[in-house]
Amino acid sequence: MNLQSEKTIRFSRNALNSHIMAEAVKSGTKKTAATAVIAQRVGVDRKSLKDFVEGDVAKPSSRVMQKYVDWLGANPEKGEKPLLAPKEVTTAPLSNDEIAILLDLLGTTALTIRDDSQRLEAQTGDYEVSQSTQKALYLQEGRLNRLSKKLESLASCKFDFDVELQTVVPLN
Repeated sequence: MNLQSEKTIRFSRNALNSHIMAEAVKSGTKKTAATAVIAQRVGVDRKSLKDFVEGDVAKPSSRVMQKYVDWLGANPEKGEKPLLAPKEVTTAPLSNDEIAILLDLLGTTALTIRDDSQRLEAQTGDYEVSQSTQKALYLQEGRLNRLSKKLESLASCKFDFDVELQTVVPLN
């Protein structure tokens, strides 16, 4: 095996970096401390290992590279990388106030889209709007309306737009 080949160097750099990251996760320390631990195990100084892993040293000496390869041969990477435990997500049902806020936002967005499409239809002159743009606006408005209806079905009361308050409010 050619110790100075690009493939060997890249593999060694990536594998050593993986070992350093795994050590940092396992011991709960920073990457710097984990680099020192791995460097001690390999038999090189911390700075040499750090510079190699970070790419500051393109090709280490043959003696140092041999140490890296020998150590990696004796300590292969684990098949699975350490995974962080997923956080358990708990979702509470939406309150009527939250649904009202969402409906207001969806309604405002739908009105903006409708205004944009009407403005595009009314444009004259050299600029012509493609049918695909008009269709995209139409489909977007339809999706917003379907989402609004779905949200309304989740609420325990009905909503309407209050002109004085300029927002969506629950009906009694």
